[in-house]
Amino acid sequence: MAKQRQRSRSSSRRRKQQQQDKTTNRIMCGAGTIAILGIGGFLVWKYALGSPTNVEEFKDGVSDAGDYARRKWDELDLGNFTDVLDGLDGISFGDLFQEDPSYGDGETTSWDRKYVKPGNGGLHLTLQNALDETWQRPFELAVADWNESPALTLTTQRVAVDHTCTPVSGVMVVCNANFGETGWVGINENSILGGYIVESVSKMNEFYLRNANAAHRRFTMCHEIGHGLGLPHTDENPYNRNLGDCLDYTDDPEENLYPGEVNFDKVAELYLTRRFLRTKEDGTLVETTVRYVRDELKPEHMGLEL
Repeated sequence: MAKQRQRSRSSSRRRKQQQQDKTTNRIMCGAGTIAILGIGGFLVWKYALGSPTNVEEFKDGVSDAGDYARRKWDELDLGNFTDVLDGLDGISFGDLFQEDPSYGDGETTSWDRKYVKPGNGGLHLTLQNALDETWQRPFELAVADWNESPALTLTTQRVAVDHTCTPVSGVMVVCNANFGETGWVGINENSILGGYIVESVSKMNEFYLRNANAAHRRFTMCHEIGHGLGLPHTDENPYNRNLGDCLDYTDDPEENLYPGEVNFDKVAELYLTRRFLRTKEDGTLVETTVRYVRDELKPEHMGLEL
């Protein structure tokens, strides 16, 4: 009987110790989980939400974090080139302008006048190069071609590749991504405020252009930058005679790789010209147009009787 009682007490102590061990383990696991959640919550509060100190800042932080996540998701999708065309052989290049939103718009639009110095280089504009490595040469050539105009002073800034093509105030962003089977090889989007361009994005659609030849790519780059400068199309029939400039729709881009004189005339009109209005004694309003050519003043007195 004494041995049985001793075994019973030993068994009871073991069960009690096991129960205490389980409780201790639960407490340790709970404490570890709370610590992980606390650290994670602190990191989210500090880095993802921007250390909000009130409800409004918390809401703003959540919104910003959501926008960031969506941009990253879009970037992963737009940077996937696995389903792009093998090339444009057998495809009519001229048919790939039908969905261009600039179609039919023959108006020129100037950049905000704070970027324009008619007597000193015309439009002073930065082009942010958000393109991947495959587009560096077409971009360099197109910028150099447009810079031949005395009305343009274009500078470039290499930034991180951005397949989401995020606009930036006061500059033209140039980017490439797989936008899919949209019906357009390239597109330009100008943001207009008070009748003037305040930011611009020129997009190269890799669905068509990733494996296209150099002429298709160079033409498209020159074309979209031209729109970003505020210019319309020169001609919108891709199957008539080529006019020799990159804002002319074409089925044969090798003949339309560069800006033409007609394009340079239009940027000069936009960015090297000042108009002055004066009222004569008899009440007639007279408009005088002054055209600047590099550092020389070349007045053209139109004397329009309005």
